[in-house]
Amino acid sequence: MAQATWVTLCCLPVLAVNSISPGVLGTRLPFFLLTDIIGIALYIGGLSFEATADKQKSDWMAEKHAKLHDEGFLTRGLWSKSRHPNYFGEMTLWTGIATTAAGVMISAPAMTEMGLSLGVGGKIAALAMAGVSPAFVTLLLTKVSGIPMSETKYDKRFAKEPKYQEWKRNTPVLFPKLW
Repeated sequence: MAQATWVTLCCLPVLAVNSISPGVLGTRLPFFLLTDIIGIALYIGGLSFEATADKQKSDWMAEKHAKLHDEGFLTRGLWSKSRHPNYFGEMTLWTGIATTAAGVMISAPAMTEMGLSLGVGGKIAALAMAGVSPAFVTLLLTKVSGIPMSETKYDKRFAKEPKYQEWKRNTPVLFPKLW
């Protein structure tokens, strides 16, 4: 039941858009919306960021197993810009999906198809359905599993290492410091 709830919350923006008939999507909405461009850019950027962070970590682990370094934790590449760049990428890609879906969902034809009122309340409901996905993923990664578990593990393991303390002090937890 928990997994089904998890999947449903993550997929809610896509499910909502898929509930709109193809006739409405194909004939009564513009082919591209500004939210499509923003959403696709966020999705591609987030996916690229997450994949790059994961690749860097994988390469670092392979180098460690090959005895090419003896570092206890990764502090280069994207990991020098954020302590959790993979989670930042994950949250960003889900935000991209939600942004693209929200642009469609707040249109009058789509709101009518979904049975929502055309007023402010209907738009808020449509935006809430789109926003639940990135909000849920962000909640899980920042408060439940992801970051709290990782930070606790590394804080225990490297508590007395000055290099770790310096990296932790100078590297943002989530949002990358790109300057």
